[in-house]
Amino acid sequence: MRFALFVSLLIAGLLAAVPADAVDIDRFLRKDTFEKLTISPTGDYFAATVPFEDRTALVILRRSDRKLLGTFSLGRHSHVQEFVWVSPERLLIAVAEKMGSLDRPVLTGELFAMDADGSSPELLVGYRAQDNGLGTRIVGKKEEFVYAELVDDLPADDRNVIIAVTPFSADAYSRADRMDVHTGRRVTVARSPVRNASFVTDNKGVVRFTYGIGTDRRMRVFHRAAEGQEWELISDETRTGLAEIPVGFAEDDRTAYLVAEQADGPDKLIAYDVVTRERRPVLGHEIADPARLLYRPYTRTPIGAVFLDGRRHTSFIDRNSPEARMQRNLEAAFAGHAVEMTSRTRDGRLTLV
Repeated sequence: MRFALFVSLLIAGLLAAVPADAVDIDRFLRKDTFEKLTISPTGDYFAATVPFEDRTALVILRRSDRKLLGTFSLGRHSHVQEFVWVSPERLLIAVAEKMGSLDRPVLTGELFAMDADGSSPELLVGYRAQDNGLGTRIVGKKEEFVYAELVDDLPADDRNVIIAVTPFSADAYSRADRMDVHTGRRVTVARSPVRNASFVTDNKGVVRFTYGIGTDRRMRVFHRAAEGQEWELISDETRTGLAEIPVGFAEDDRTAYLVAEQADGPDKLIAYDVVTRERRPVLGHEIADPARLLYRPYTRTPIGAVFLDGRRHTSFIDRNSPEARMQRNLEAAFAGHAVEMTSRTRDGRLTLV
């Protein structure tokens, strides 16, 4: 109580010592109305997360009149962490929970889906799939003790996605499943030779890479030439001392991209020819690792990266690409601000900035 009173008096004293119009303290106290915000593939809707004191909800607004059409929330301590439009009318949702003394909510490995008008909310994968485990109107599928995450939303397929599924067990080998986002029905399309693995698809939606960390805490990366082919080890941290992570493919699906640790500096984005195994650096920074990769909309093709070296800025593999030119124009128009293109309609007519 004494400490709380001291802090209150200290803040009051500081505010009294500063002119009232010098600091807009409300900007630092209030929560944002929206956090993540995206536009639907046809431009008919906006989807956005809305933070509350004890939860984060998802809302869908009709773009034409901003009318609220649907909401998604699991209640206290639950947070909508990620969401993606898997068709013009349906979203896939990943949730996280605030657990114990942890500062940040932790993803639960459950995947939900909901229509843009708020109808047909369903738990497609997860341990709370039985209706009595949700306490909401959300319909559950079969109860399953696994951790699932989205791999590829398959932009050309409005019905299915590729997900990674890992059992809750000590000796967990992951698999990649093609899942129907309406029924939850799944078909396994790949199995990983490493535990707790992730997967990367090419631009046709074929799983081509898998990677994971073994019991020795070292990264291994495997590649296969096509669906049904055998996995081949292409990167082993135990041999090189450096980890690599595959992140996507060029449009030809022959050149892959990997984020690779360097012995003498920050990580770089490198191009990897899956036939010749030739590696060449394509993007890097003198003092900073790539903080986030930028992808060409509705593809698995990395086109640039965000670097944080005291300020936020973007770099592109091809400085003359349409995306690079647009980024430069936006940064000039909003000088002094961080500018990010969050989503775009399929026809490219509307971009959300």
